[in-house]
Amino acid sequence: YDLFIICDVGAYQCTYKLYGREVPMTPDAELRRLGERLPREIYLGSSSWNFPGWRGIVWGKLSSVTGLAERGLTAYAAYPVFRTAGIDRSYYRPLPTATYRQFADEVPDGFRFLVKAPQSVTDSQLRHPGTRRTEANPHYLDLKEAVETFVLPAAEGLGEKLGVLIFEMAQLPRELVRGPANAHRAIDEITSFLSELPQEHNGLKLTYGVEMRTHAIFTRRYIRALRPTGVRPVIGIHPTLPSVMRQINALKYLDAPDVESGPWQLKGDAVVRWSLADGGTFDGLKRDWAPFSALQEPNLVNREAIAWLMDLAHQSGVRGFAVANNKAEGCSPLTMRAIAESIEVLDRQSRLR
Repeated sequence: YDLFIICDVGAYQCTYKLYGREVPMTPDAELRRLGERLPREIYLGSSSWNFPGWRGIVWGKLSSVTGLAERGLTAYAAYPVFRTAGIDRSYYRPLPTATYRQFADEVPDGFRFLVKAPQSVTDSQLRHPGTRRTEANPHYLDLKEAVETFVLPAAEGLGEKLGVLIFEMAQLPRELVRGPANAHRAIDEITSFLSELPQEHNGLKLTYGVEMRTHAIFTRRYIRALRPTGVRPVIGIHPTLPSVMRQINALKYLDAPDVESGPWQLKGDAVVRWSLADGGTFDGLKRDWAPFSALQEPNLVNREAIAWLMDLAHQSGVRGFAVANNKAEGCSPLTMRAIAESIEVLDRQSRLR
């Protein structure tokens, strides 16, 4: 016999076959309430969703966890504060339109994806796994390659469920940014590429974000050059990047350069990607924190900075996106629940002012 359950989460009601399927965990009353009160234009989520360790948090205790990568999104989207997900696998190799369409079919209408561009166009170097050997990448900042292998497949497959197309610009070799002339040239090349990206596809407005991984060019000159492109700087929280507050200050310089103190507003979407805990490494945290079923190192400073920025997006009338990796604190669903709680407090305070 087959056993079916009905899961009613907020505005979404879905029927699941219990055995052999990925089913959502029934949320507690407080988590359900958080999801209902989260401002509609705020999108919280995880960098990915293929984590069996979330059983009892996102996946039901009797849920299958054997096909999460292909079939887990419907249950993932039932977690009350999850309205976005990162598609990071596209960084390692381009995905076809059909794969994006499959993702879109698994989530509700109000869901939006953050999609990462292939490293084939964002890394100036071809890297050879297991060695330090690199060579120049002939497709770095190749507009045709980016549009044909990334922009168009994602736009056509995801449609209205496409949130932001993200270009994570890998760290440039020192010789390419040594001295003002080289640094300026690198800035001009990147922003020229970004300025030529298509603004819409078949009537769908396209939004882009760029995460800059090279300290030497994360400057006011870079922010000024980025301004006319309309591309949003992604706040990347990673041990190799400037502090979250420095990046928020750069965002303020982009959107409100004439405001020296006091309130200011965003002129476009706010996007945050929290990748790694302070002082951590990808492999080390994966080894120490797997299966990512509990918080390990809560970072209240980063949480409150993200919540503040999401509240600013809400007050500015723009969208706010924030995704966390499990390696940010140990368990991204629990991280985002805590951030949603902080957003609720800030929203309540704003209403009282």
